[in-house]
Amino acid sequence: MNETEIMENKDNSWEELLLKVSKKFNVLADFDFLLFLIGIQERGTGYIKYSKDEKMDLINLARCVLFERKGFYKQDGCDEAGWPIFSVVNVIDDIPPSERERILKQAMVEYLDEKL
Repeated sequence: MNETEIMENKDNSWEELLLKVSKKFNVLADFDFLLFLIGIQERGTGYIKYSKDEKMDLINLARCVLFERKGFYKQDGCDEAGWPIFSVVNVIDDIPPSERERILKQAMVEYLDEKL
């Protein structure tokens, strides 16, 4: 496979994942919805009504979990409220935002392929 074929395959995997999740949850799934869904899965709270701040916390949790899977973070236990605590293993701030999004998309495809 050349680089173009690899990129097209990754794009197809992403589109297939969006379609699969959209059908399963009867929503129009997008990047943020998938992060929210992963955050709910990782927190183990189930799908209940969340405040805006709680939604942002769940999305942030998902980002941390996904970056952990890619070797950027490491979980160091949990805080008193049961939220995971992560430390930086490899600095991601120097990576351009478009590349960070690509890394997250790839990690989401892998994560949700395992869970769905």
